This record gives sequence, C-alpha cells and structure tokens, in this order.
Amino acid sequence: MTERRYFIETFGCQMNVNDSEKVAGLLEAEGFAAAASADDADFVFVNTCAVREKAAEKLYSSLGRLRRAGARERRIGVGGCVAQLQGREVLARAPGIDLLVGTHNISRVPELLRRADGTGPVVDLDRRADAFDVPPALVAHRNPVRAYVTAIEGCNHVCSFCVVPRTRGPEVCRGVDEIAAEIEQLVERGFPEVMLLGQTVNAYRHGEHDFVALLERVDRIHGLRRLRFTTSHPSHVDRRLARAFARLPRLCPYLHLPVQSGSDPILASMRRGYTAGGYGEAIAMLREECPGLALTSDVIVGYPGETEADFEATLDLVARSRFDGLFAFKYSPRPGTAALRLRDDVGEEEKTRRLRVLNELQQRWQAELNGRRIGRVEEVLFESAPESHRLSGRTRDFRIVHSDGGEQAVGTLCRVEITGAGPNSLRGRILH
Repeated sequence: MTERRYFIETFGCQMNVNDSEKVAGLLEAEGFAAAASADDADFVFVNTCAVREKAAEKLYSSLGRLRRAGARERRIGVGGCVAQLQGREVLARAPGIDLLVGTHNISRVPELLRRADGTGPVVDLDRRADAFDVPPALVAHRNPVRAYVTAIEGCNHVCSFCVVPRTRGPEVCRGVDEIAAEIEQLVERGFPEVMLLGQTVNAYRHGEHDFVALLERVDRIHGLRRLRFTTSHPSHVDRRLARAFARLPRLCPYLHLPVQSGSDPILASMRRGYTAGGYGEAIAMLREECPGLALTSDVIVGYPGETEADFEATLDLVARSRFDGLFAFKYSPRPGTAALRLRDDVGEEEKTRRLRVLNELQQRWQAELNGRRIGRVEEVLFESAPESHRLSGRTRDFRIVHSDGGEQAVGTLCRVEITGAGPNSLRGRILH
C-alpha cells in the first residue's frame, strides 16, 4: 500500500504554527507521513491568518498555485482564521477545496478528510467546539528545542482593528495542572524550552490562578531550562508580572508588548484601553524590576485619521522606548471590525513612507544596541543548522546569534563570545 503524504502551509503567528503542529500530529496518527512539498502530497492543508489583509491574501495565492499544479490527485483543506472569518465565502472564491475547518475544529481534520470524497466540500466551522481537545502527546512539535503550549485561546478585548475576537472567540483558559502536565511531558521528550501562547496570554486566569501563578507553577518543573510567553497586552502588566522576570530563574527576560501607536487620540480610536503615557509607565516599571529585560513591540502606521502629528508621536514613543525589536505594519481594513466604519484616509504611498521612516529609526537603534554586545559572553541555545557548519540560536533575551559549528550543537546551551553585530542578529564564537 502506498504511503499517504501530507503537506501543511502555515501563515500567521505562533498560535497558527502550534495549530499546524497539532494537525500534523493527528495526520501522522492516521498513518500519513510528511511530504517535502505540496507537489508530493496527497493532502495539502493551508492554515491561514486573517489579522492583516496581506496575510489573508496569501491563502488565495497559495490555492492558486495548487490549482495550477493540479496534475496530481490530492485533497485540499483550509483552516485557521480566514476560514473562520470568511466561512463559505472561501469556497466561492477558491473552488476545489475539499474541507474547510474553523479555528476550534482542527481536531476533526482527519475525520473530515475521511468524509471528503471529492463530491463537494466538507465544512465544520463550529466555534463552540473545544479548542483544547487535541491530546498533547500527538502534537508534532517542529522546532527541535522550543515547544509551543497554548495556555489561553481567544480574546476579550475589542480593539477596533482586530478580527481575533471573531476568529478565535472569547477567552478560554486551560487549567494550570493540565498545562504543567503537558510541559512535564515535553521536558521528558527532551525539549529544553517552552513558550506559552495566547492571543492575550497575560490575561490568563483559571479559578484562583492568574498568569503569574501559572508562570510560578511552570517555573518549578524539573528539567525545564527556559520559559517564554507571547503575546501580551499592556492592560495586564503589573508589578507582580514585572517582578516575576527578576525572580523566576527559568523565565527568560524577554517580553513582546504591542503598543500599536504613540498617539493618544489614535489609541483611543483603536480602543486599546491605555494612553501613550500609561504604556511608558508600564515599561519603566518593567525595567525597574528587571533591568536586563528585552522589550519588543508592534506598531500600526496609517490607521484611519492618523495625522502627521500622530505619526510623529509614534516616532517619539519608539525613540524613547528603545525597543529591542519592532514589528511595524501598514493598516489594512479588516471585515467585521469597528475601524471598518472609519474612512481609510491615509494613502498607500504615505503609509509606505511612514513605515519606512519608522523602520529606519528602529534599525539604527538596533544596530547600536547590538553593537554594544560585542565582546560579551552570552548563553545561547542553538536551535538549527541552516547551513553546513553554521548554527543559529537565541540568547535568553531572544536575540538571534549565528556561529560556526556542526549539527551536534543543536539543542545545546553554549557559552558564546559575541564577535560581530548587525541590526537584526549577532555573530559569535562558541567557547569550549
């Protein structure tokens, strides 16, 4: 009997990656093997992101490529946020899909695939389903050193530009003991690092346990070397969380804390729930409690109504905040969001200019910041060997380090002397 093969194409955040790992594990439990490319697969699953228009359009580009390469008989599935948001509209726009599955229904992919007989698409978009029902032992973690573990699904915030509440639903948290048990199994399987996931992970609360209590419980797991989490909301940052970075030995000093804008009128229109000054106070508190904390953030430029003065306020906040990294994006209208009612009045050319100016500012700062590391010795966890005798890994504060070395170093913690730096990564030499 010919072995069946699958291929998964993933767009979006770490939660999408983790969902794809779950689908992969479920398919492998059904006897499928991973294919090197879509061309070699009997089943192709496209896991989508709907946060920005560009990310959503990647789905249709991918499906178009599959249709053009359609000589091989294969089943095609679509899941994730675009599937949940657009529903059967996806089928109308991209004929030839065999199964369509929502964000809460990925555990049903093998069952739906069995039902997909080529006579029409099989659809399951039930958002009431249990999003946590994939057995942890089946998850096919792809990173050899860092395992993703979902702690909270959905979001209760109502940011005007964001589709997550519509695609992922309201916040639902897993129990502390359930999360800890999964991580204990991962440590036994050899994973030295775990990253807790959630659309707003620091909003976690289950019974009497809040997010800091969850961090404390996970930090006590014997054998775990590094603990991280993403993504956080500024409204849920307090002094207890700030102090956790300083006192929990396995919790890495890195926090991704999206600000989105430095303008108070724009933040109010975005419904972010804080001011630029309040955000500044939060990061000052974090750095007071943990001086070595690395901070990264998200910024949207060209949001409806953003004037040049608003944009200058964002540049000022970014300059003052001195982020270790920044993910900047042009605003794009998303269906079903409150911002869709606003006139998208910043032209595309101006959005592009603002994005360029912001990125240039941040790149200059990152080059200076990384340059200060030359000569230091860092603890690096190597996670890949993209080229022969070339390694790539991360410091505790999540900076990328490239070094000479062989594949045998993947998964090991090494002392590395930093010998060079660019705006986006460091170069180093392993100390023996």
